[in-house]
Amino acid sequence: MKRLFYKFFLFPLSIFLFYACEVEFSPNAEWKEVPSVYCILDQDDDTTWVRVEKCFLGEGSIYNYGRISDSINYPQGSIDVRMIVYNGNHVVDTLDCQYTECERPLGNFASSSQPLYYTTEPLNENYSYQLEIRRTADGHLLANTDAIPLINTPDPFITKPFASGLFAFSGGTKPSFEVEWNTMDNARLYQPVIRFYYSQEGDTHYVDVPCSKVPVHNESQSLSTLVYRTDFLQGLKTAFKDNHERKYYVKYVDVYVTACNEDLNVYLNTVGSNNSIDQGTEPYSNI
Repeated sequence: MKRLFYKFFLFPLSIFLFYACEVEFSPNAEWKEVPSVYCILDQDDDTTWVRVEKCFLGEGSIYNYGRISDSINYPQGSIDVRMIVYNGNHVVDTLDCQYTECERPLGNFASSSQPLYYTTEPLNENYSYQLEIRRTADGHLLANTDAIPLINTPDPFITKPFASGLFAFSGGTKPSFEVEWNTMDNARLYQPVIRFYYSQEGDTHYVDVPCSKVPVHNESQSLSTLVYRTDFLQGLKTAFKDNHERKYYVKYVDVYVTACNEDLNVYLNTVGSNNSIDQGTEPYSNI
C-alpha cells in the first residue's frame, strides 16, 4: 500500500508542473490614465512652469517607447491647468496656465522642444497654491495637490555673484584666468558661470558660459578653477550659433557660482556625467 501511494501521488504532481509551465500571461495590467505632474513654486521666478505627462503602456522596450512624445504628452487643448490661490482657507484667485511648446536648454525642465504650461503672475509668499489638472472635454479632475504654502526651504541650487570686472586671459601656452570663491554651507558641487556682456545695435546684452564643475573633496574654505580661452570661445560660439548680428565686446564680465547640495549631487552622479549642474537636454522620459 505504501508503494502504491507514492506512485499515485507523483503522477498528478508531474501533470501539474507540466501544465504550469505552459501557462502564458501578460505582465501588463489594464491601462489607466495616470498623469505625472512636475512644478516648482518659487516666488523669485518671473514664470512658473508646469509639465504634465501621462504614464504609458506599449509593446516592446519601455526605453524606446517612452521617448515617443505622443505616448506621454496630452494633446494641446485636452487639459486645463490652473493654480488656485488661497489666503488661509479662503480662495482669493485662480491662475490659468497657458500652453506653449518651447526648448529650455538650462534650468528647470531643461529639454528639447516640449509642451509646457506656464503663468507669469507673480507668486505671493503669504499665500498657498493648489495645482489642479482637469480634462477639458468633461471637466474630470485628473490630478490635484494640497494647498502648498511658499516657505523657505533648503534650496538644492544656490547662485551668487562673486566678482565683476575687466576681462582678460593671462599668457602662456594655454591662456586662461582663474576663478576663486569661498565655500558655501551644505554645498557639495560648484559650477562657475561667466556672464559675458556685449553690445548689439546700441543695447547691452549678455550670455552665460558655464565652466567646469568643481566637486568638494575636503573642508577647504576656498576653491578655484581655471577658465581656458579656447573653452570660453567655444562656449560663446555655441551660445551665438543662431545669432549672426554684429556684436561689440563691452570689456567686462560677471562671475557667478552655482552650487548644489548633497541630494542633487548624488542624483547627478547617478544619472551620468554632464558639463552643467543645470540638467542638460534629456530625451522624453516618464520619471
